[in-house]
Amino acid sequence: MSGDPQLVYSLEIKVLDLEAKVASLEKNLDRLAREVSATDSVNIPADVLDLIGQGEHPVRAVRQYRLLTQKELGERSGIRANHISAIERGMPYGLKTAKRLSSALDVPVSLLT
Repeated sequence: MSGDPQLVYSLEIKVLDLEAKVASLEKNLDRLAREVSATDSVNIPADVLDLIGQGEHPVRAVRQYRLLTQKELGERSGIRANHISAIERGMPYGLKTAKRLSSALDVPVSLLT
């Protein structure tokens, strides 16, 4: 049983278009879910959350959004600027440090861990 090739082709194109739209919607839903869960009543722009989702370190993304230097963040949090620099480059840090940074940046700890 063979079908009309033109019909099959047009249906395949429609399926591909729908798959692309579904993928786009899923991406937007994921972004919105991250935004809602990460903000916990703190207003963080979607752009900052997108940067974090793309791999930018959360401490760096929020620090730059708040227009703080590493030194200023260090003064607010009681953590040396060179330690903040190392954290932003990927050095692991503990819960105590995360709490101090989240307090200084006015974001939930869950966003930084």
